[in-house]
Amino acid sequence: MLVKAVPRPSKGYRETVCCAGVTAWGAWRRLYPVRFRQLVAEQQFARWQWVDYTWQAPRGDYRRESRRIEENTLHPGRVMPGRDRLGAVLPLLRASTREAAAHGESLALIEPRDITFKARAKKPQVIDAERAAFREAARQQSLLDRDVSDFEPCPYAVAMAFTDQDGTRHAPQCGDWETTATFFNMRRRGADDAAIIAHLRAEFTEQRHGRRIFLAMGTVAKRPRQWLLLGVLRVQDAAPGQLALL
Repeated sequence: MLVKAVPRPSKGYRETVCCAGVTAWGAWRRLYPVRFRQLVAEQQFARWQWVDYTWQAPRGDYRRESRRIEENTLHPGRVMPGRDRLGAVLPLLRASTREAAAHGESLALIEPRDITFKARAKKPQVIDAERAAFREAARQQSLLDRDVSDFEPCPYAVAMAFTDQDGTRHAPQCGDWETTATFFNMRRRGADDAAIIAHLRAEFTEQRHGRRIFLAMGTVAKRPRQWLLLGVLRVQDAAPGQLALL
């Protein structure tokens, strides 16, 4: 698994998480629906962890990477060692989402030439509306569903402005759950919002010896030309100091 996006309220599934990863033979897979917070602890998985599952052809989603999973068959396995991660993701690299689309792909991994981290405080009414959407979706809970706490949306709209390898500038909002989780974890430990945002900005924009950053992009089923930023991967380079592919 490479991608776990922020949970979204769902009319049919209470809330779902967009999850995507790569197979052992190097093919993208998008898993849906994943009601991640409803999963028992033994089924919950982390980034870089192998996952087995049973699947069917999705209904109404013709993207070739998509798989409709049977939730009760999810079985997390071993975690990929750090030394193997760069080799696993390099074959997925595309210069741009335009190149990925030309190959008929709806998921793409981009190594940006540069990144600018942006965080804008949401208006109180926007946060209230997001909370209300989760509460409304939660009302669909069946007797078999586990009770979970209300999902608290991030009070900031986070965007990653970047230039792809074709020289095109993008500024998508960041839907990476790990980024949102870091925000709330630091806040619980007593950090103020300004310090948290400064930490995240440094984490994603500073050049660090032996580390490369990749952006996982994906399309929307009903809007196939729209690409979203689903995840941010930080990978140790097997050859420290290697520059981004140009």
